[in-house]
Amino acid sequence: MYKPISLKKNTIANYIGQLYVMFIGIFILPFYLEYLSAEAYGLVGFFTMLMSCMVLLDVGLSITLARETARLKDKVNGLIELKKITLSIEVFFVVISILIFSAIFSGSGWLSTHWLDVKELSLATVESTIKIMAFMIVLRWFIGLYQGSIIGFERQVWLNKYKVIIATLKFFGAYLLIVFISNDIVDFFYYQLLITVIEFVVIKLKIDSYMKISKRVVPSILTLKQIAPFSLSIAYASAIWVFITQLDKLMLSHYLPLHEYGFFTLVIVVSNAILQLSQPIGQALLPRMASLLSNGKEKEMIELYRKSTQIVSIIVLAVSGVVATFSYELLYLWTGNSEASAWAAPILFWYALGNGAVALLSFQYYMQYAHGDLKYHVRGNTYFGFIQIAIIVLSVHFYGAIGAAVAWFGLQTVFFLFWPWYIHNKFASGIHKDWLFKDIAPMFSVSMLYLFVLKNIGIEFGENRIVVFLTFIIIGILLLLLNSLASNYVRSIIKDFVVRKKHAK
Repeated sequence: MYKPISLKKNTIANYIGQLYVMFIGIFILPFYLEYLSAEAYGLVGFFTMLMSCMVLLDVGLSITLARETARLKDKVNGLIELKKITLSIEVFFVVISILIFSAIFSGSGWLSTHWLDVKELSLATVESTIKIMAFMIVLRWFIGLYQGSIIGFERQVWLNKYKVIIATLKFFGAYLLIVFISNDIVDFFYYQLLITVIEFVVIKLKIDSYMKISKRVVPSILTLKQIAPFSLSIAYASAIWVFITQLDKLMLSHYLPLHEYGFFTLVIVVSNAILQLSQPIGQALLPRMASLLSNGKEKEMIELYRKSTQIVSIIVLAVSGVVATFSYELLYLWTGNSEASAWAAPILFWYALGNGAVALLSFQYYMQYAHGDLKYHVRGNTYFGFIQIAIIVLSVHFYGAIGAAVAWFGLQTVFFLFWPWYIHNKFASGIHKDWLFKDIAPMFSVSMLYLFVLKNIGIEFGENRIVVFLTFIIIGILLLLLNSLASNYVRSIIKDFVVRKKHAK
């Protein structure tokens, strides 16, 4: 019998796991730049971009499996149906994986000579690296599918322990490799492939242990057809969204010299970290919202939705604001490379603010996902998506990386101003005003005022990186505390705690 794990435990586990993975990746990256060179690290950024683009071929099945798991896990005979769905998706993935692998492996020569602007590395080295990427992309595609299922089972405590161990092997192991054994980029990717194989085997065995059933089931095309409407809605919207989010990175991988693309990878890592700050709550929230609605508890679902919005606003608005306001200081603290920091800082400013808006925009998707109705998600991504694609293409072509950054911020800000209002009116009429002005605006106002004051009093960070680090810690903690006090949800928690303490006395 399925035993649910508390939302609080899952959320805490998600944040611990996410922060650890983010921290270790950010901590190790300057060493990669030092020992691998900016151009070699540009290949790592290129691989990351390719991985993100693979979502286009997922056709929404990973997210669909997560939702089907959340829906079926506590139903009579639910595991039998879930096992059939999983097997059917796996067969589909195998077929598509063969095509993906063949395309990347056979196209490695063209990519290394005609797409990437290579100055220092040999073309043979770049081609070999891309061939290794082909193996890793296929395996990580399956890993993403299985992670979605574990999220649906709400076994996120285990998932985050697994992520922490894999991240340690992936980053610290690679650090030891390039420092003490070999700093050849090909050896670096062979090591990453080894860890990816281990990652795949472990999570596959774990999923199989959750779906042990006595009845034999077989994959079925009919099963795929049954989940197709929801899956294809996600696939279409995801395809446009992934194309929008990766188009600038794809174009810049061609427009920029590979060593500058290595600098641009710094921007990608930091700005993506802002998006990842909302993912732990999203991972815990999606299956719980779907479960509450399936059991007729809409009021509880909306209350959870609004509380979660406030928590994400406290964190995301503080982090994106600090990163944007002090982008050069942060990059210098991180890399110790003044050239890279000066090049990337103005670009990071706009991407940080834009991704802060995207993190809050995610909530309107959560609402649609919980209801199992993504037609508005599809329409919104279609209409606004084509506008974004046109603007990004023109911005990158004429203004390069800084043009892409400014365009990204402007587009996401405009989308945030009207799209959540529209979705809330469709699925939870009457909540948008409170959601915007009570759940987000107080933290936004506090963050803006605080950072405006700090910027204008002219804080001297100095050149000592330890001093810079301590200054950032103090600035960040103070803003998180101020944002927390601006949240009526957090204030109610504090009030309840004080009352309980008084009664205990």
